[in-house]
Amino acid sequence: MRKLLSLSLALALCGCTQIPTGSVGIEKSYFGHIYSEPVEQGLYWSWFTNYYPVDTTLTRATVRGMQPKDSHGVALQDVSVVVTYSLDPSKVALFYQNSKEMDREPESDLYTLGLGVLEQSVVPYSVQIATERSDLATISSHLGDYADTIQAVMEKRLRELYPHIDPFRIQSVTVPTFDLPPAIQTQMNAKAGYQAELETLAAQMAVIQQRKALKIAQASIDAEALAAAAKSAGLTPQEVIDWKRAEAFQLLAAHPASGVIVDTGK
Repeated sequence: MRKLLSLSLALALCGCTQIPTGSVGIEKSYFGHIYSEPVEQGLYWSWFTNYYPVDTTLTRATVRGMQPKDSHGVALQDVSVVVTYSLDPSKVALFYQNSKEMDREPESDLYTLGLGVLEQSVVPYSVQIATERSDLATISSHLGDYADTIQAVMEKRLRELYPHIDPFRIQSVTVPTFDLPPAIQTQMNAKAGYQAELETLAAQMAVIQQRKALKIAQASIDAEALAAAAKSAGLTPQEVIDWKRAEAFQLLAAHPASGVIVDTGK
């Protein structure tokens, strides 16, 4: 009797489908009818009905090796894009009923919607549209803006393809690979080198200007000191200068090897 009960339980469980947390189910009868209402999480008998558990948490669509052209018709060497998206649970069953787009997640018993459409159609289309709106040099300097443009084009494209039942919620778009053609990359490297050189020259000019300003300030201080010394001694500034010159000549005569240089004023 126990063996019979165990066998009956095993057979019963084999006819069940689990809709786990973070998922909703799509219900499809053996006659092919797809129900538009999603199935909530739980355990369901599937002897006469198929249930497909659809993951509504984050899913990633990755497309590599794209070569879109910019506004000048120049093609990129290689671009890869990673799109992270989730699904609106309330629209999952209705979307599948109308599109029949459903994919098995790799190494999982769960399904997701439209992954193939995203990777094979929507993402490449959106990358091309976003690329042709600018030139490669500008894009390479603003990859964050480029990713934002790709996301905006994707969202618009999905609304056009699936009006009123678009279940996709794009969370983020990243561009991990962005390889310029060799000729463009050489130009970019040269431009970066020139820019660095210009910044170095600008810094040098700033130092020179500061040194000039310092010399002017020192000259002003020396002039004020001379005027103060002359006033204190009751002499004119020229008399103080002549006295300093005479003192220097005396020092030179006493120590001819000292190398003192005297400004004669001539």
